[in-house]
Amino acid sequence: MFRITKIKDRLNQEKIIILIDGWSSYESLYLLMRESIPENYGYLQYAYPNKILCSDPIKTKANFLYLIKTIENDLNKLNSKCPRSFYLYGQSLGGLFCMIVADKVKVEKVKLIVPGYNLAEAFWLGQSTQKLKIDMINKHKMTLSKLKSLWQTISPDHYFKNRSHQTEFDITLSSNDVVIPISNGKRLIKFLKDENIKSHVSWTHLPHQIEMLKEGLFIYNFQKWLVKLHNEK
Repeated sequence: MFRITKIKDRLNQEKIIILIDGWSSYESLYLLMRESIPENYGYLQYAYPNKILCSDPIKTKANFLYLIKTIENDLNKLNSKCPRSFYLYGQSLGGLFCMIVADKVKVEKVKLIVPGYNLAEAFWLGQSTQKLKIDMINKHKMTLSKLKSLWQTISPDHYFKNRSHQTEFDITLSSNDVVIPISNGKRLIKFLKDENIKSHVSWTHLPHQIEMLKEGLFIYNFQKWLVKLHNEK
């Protein structure tokens, strides 16, 4: 199994911010974010190698479930010591893990940067995963419909059944996203609205990767979210 990198501090605090990296991201991109987190918050960041997502659909499913279970177990362990308030932040693929974990563990608020909704569709149609898709078709005779069925338990649209209905979502989507097609992100917004799940949506014109880079280097939006967390307590 692949190695998960955990960067953590102040986990004795009652309020914990969970940062989950995007695919092909770097844990160092979150350095300024981590340094801006107030002392009365703990934080726990999860980074993983690119190979978590590969052309083998069964291996990818196992990889994703392993990371999801690791995060779930870690948060439950923290809760077992004393009740915590969890806040999740995820970019791109990291947002997928945030949404699934939020249905398994009570989470107060989630901030998502350029997320998707259905994993198979995002993979199949997204610009950055075309080589993996072609390999998957050639080696595993995969189709989109088969992939949707196989990846159901690692796709956000299979969840939103339990705790996540009480979670508040803050979402940034890009109108120029071709990595996760914008139609996929719009489906997430429509679902949250239809389910009356509290959410706030903002838009950017920047491409997917540039928006992620901007969020890491210019952390105004992250700090604004932190201030909002503090003021609402």
